[in-house]
Order: sequence, then C-alpha cells, then structure tokens
Amino acid sequence: MFRKRSFIGLFLFLPFLYDSILVGFGNNLIISSIQFTGNKKTQDYIIEREIQHPIQSLFDSTLANRDLDRLENLSLFSEVEWKIIPIEDSTAILQYFITESLQKLPPFALPVYDEEQGWSIVGALVFTNFRGRNQFLSLGGSFGGEDSYGMTFQDPWIFGNHVSFEMTIENQKFPHLFLERESQVKNFQIKFGRWFGEKIKMTIGNSFVQKRYLGDVDTLSYNFISPEFSFSYDSRDIFWNPSSGKEFNHNFLSELDHKSKSKSSLVWRQSYSSYYKLNSSIKSLIFAINLTINKRWGYRNIVFLNYFGGSRSIRGWAIPNTSSHSPLKESFRYGHDYIQFSSELRKEIIPKFATRFDIETGLIIVSFFDIGVISDKIKSFGKEGTMAGAGLGIRVPIPIFEVIRLDLGWGYRKGSWGKPGLHFWFGQKF
Repeated sequence: MFRKRSFIGLFLFLPFLYDSILVGFGNNLIISSIQFTGNKKTQDYIIEREIQHPIQSLFDSTLANRDLDRLENLSLFSEVEWKIIPIEDSTAILQYFITESLQKLPPFALPVYDEEQGWSIVGALVFTNFRGRNQFLSLGGSFGGEDSYGMTFQDPWIFGNHVSFEMTIENQKFPHLFLERESQVKNFQIKFGRWFGEKIKMTIGNSFVQKRYLGDVDTLSYNFISPEFSFSYDSRDIFWNPSSGKEFNHNFLSELDHKSKSKSSLVWRQSYSSYYKLNSSIKSLIFAINLTINKRWGYRNIVFLNYFGGSRSIRGWAIPNTSSHSPLKESFRYGHDYIQFSSELRKEIIPKFATRFDIETGLIIVSFFDIGVISDKIKSFGKEGTMAGAGLGIRVPIPIFEVIRLDLGWGYRKGSWGKPGLHFWFGQKF
C-alpha cells in the first residue's frame, strides 16, 4: 500500500530514532506500508511503479537500495534516500524522500559549442518530465556551425508493461566534417521498445531519411528507409555513473535506398561494457571497460566514413577536418569498420548531492586509455596500425544532461605521443 506523506508529518519523528532503528533493528521489522514524499511535479504512479519492496514482510535494505537505484535512473531527481519509521503496532513504515531536480529549460538562445560543428546559436524549449509523466520533449533549432530545427519526444513507459516510445523529426544543414561538401539531412524516426524483466530490452524502429551531399562538381543524394533493431542486456546499478553491472548492446541498422538497391547497406554495432567498484568507501573508486565493434555490409562511400578522434572515440586526437586531418593525409584514422577498446578509472571526490536549489552536482576525477583500429574493411585491419590515447578528465553531474565530461588526452601512434587535446561533451563515454 502506497501513501504520499506531507512534509509536516516528518517532524514528528526524531532523526536519532531513524538512525538507531536502521543500525540496530531495521532488518527485524515488518514493513506495513510504504510512503514517499517530495515529488511536486512527478505524478505518484511514476514513483510507485519503481518501488518494489514488498509490504507485510521483513525490511530488506538490499531491496530498498535497489528501489533507490531505479528512482535514480529516472533522471528526474537530484537526490533520493529512504528511512524506516517504527509505529505502535511493532511494524514500520518504509519512507522514500525525493528531491526533484531541474526538469524544464525555459525558452533560451545561447551559444553552444560542438566538437564537430563548432559554435552555433541554439534556441530550445526542453522538458525532461513533461506533464509529470517522465516524458522527454524538446523543440528547438540552431544556426551557425549547424543550421537545424526539429523535435524529439520520448516516453519510457507509454503503455503496457514497460513499452517505450520515441519520435524524432529533424532537418539539418552543416559542412561535412572532412570533405568539401555541404551535408543536408532530413529525418523522421519512430521507435518502440520493451523491457523483459529488469535486464533485457528490445527496440524496433523505422526511419525515413533523405541525405544530400553538395559539392562543387556533383551532388550525392540518398533516400533511405531505415529499419532498426537493437537488443540490450543491462545490469548496471546507476546508469549515469555505474559502480557495478554490465551492459551489452547489439544494434542492427539497415539503410535501404528505394531508388537504387546498389546504395543499400547494413550496419551492425556491438558494445560491451563492465563496471567494478574497487573500494568500500562512500567515495567510490570504479574501474570501467568497454569494447565496441562496428561492421558495415553493402554500399560504401567516402561520405559515410567513420573516423577516430574526439570525445566519442579515441581521445587525445583532434576532430578531423578538411585540411591537416583529411582522409588523404591521415587515412589511418578513417574506415567503415572498426574495433575500439576503452578503460576508465573513476574516483569520486565529491559524491553527487542536491544543492539548496535542488540541483545536483558533485565531482569525479577520471584517468582513461583508448585504443582501436579502423579500416575500410575488417580484412584490412592492421595495415595502418593502431591508434591510442590516454589522459585525465573530470565529470560533474548536472540536471537534464546527467553529466558534463571534460577530458585532456594525448594521442599515441607508432612510438610517439602527440600534442594534448581537450575534449568536451555531455554524458559518459560508456
């Protein structure tokens, strides 16, 4: 039985009573009811469906902590905790305290930097908890390094048993990263996903994509119907900064050109991540590893080349450009197929907490190492040698985007280290 409790009633119970029960007798108490408090915007049922500790059973701190993890993974709260409160009939109330984070960005227009496209003026309206239902809605556009407009809507549990829905509409125009062409992309995408239990998720979707690459001599045009399927196994405890668990993902993306079958392709991307806590302190020390493999079949063109460098691949290497880092001058950085390994040692200096403005913050220091090989085909791996990078970084948890990531790295290839490179992005690399 769930009950929402007002803040006034909380002062009837002394903090020392909470602590003594938790330390001495908590696991011997029967939980007769569950309450939660602090949600001003989030609807009650969003919280209730994440709390799975049974009532009329002995209190289990492990189950209560798993409830905290699920609430934390909604990305709606800057802080969550539980207490048990004894009552006169010798049972107890399990109470969850929730601090809601910033869940809406008012209309804004700000200069924003992107590693690939540089500076743009971005205007947007963003809701991370639209209608209090844990729905994400963004409307916005940009001009400058990238001219774009679009909208995204996501609902992680739109109906049924953990059935998710996502829709994206976007129109983009920007200079190609390493070719003397202008890229124009129009995309309409719909996805449905479903969790099977707590660790397995499958997603299917389809996109209608128009891509044009305008050059001085010619224009390359593609009109894709892109069905997509992904399978994931996810046992991580906390999504934004896992201290334990694994995440395996297989994604299959088809690009079927309905005007020319010869331009169709299939891309299979695999990702395997594991996380290990190396200490028992509140300030966690975490070792994390990731292996990513990308394989393409079918149509290949230089405009679709993958590359190494920047915050999302081999750190310590600059983002490619049309001059000094072009495919003609640094072919070892480009290809359609690649294998990449990354490791990070993450040390919490200031554990995540809610400020007096109910905004989360904290500080994590990271050391990292990336290594990979990329080529036009897997059979050609090794001809150009491996690329590597190592360095240090910081992570700062923030609302909406989860974490700011800043890395300083040095690239390494064929026995020599390159100049340091600074990388900025949102979210963990893996």
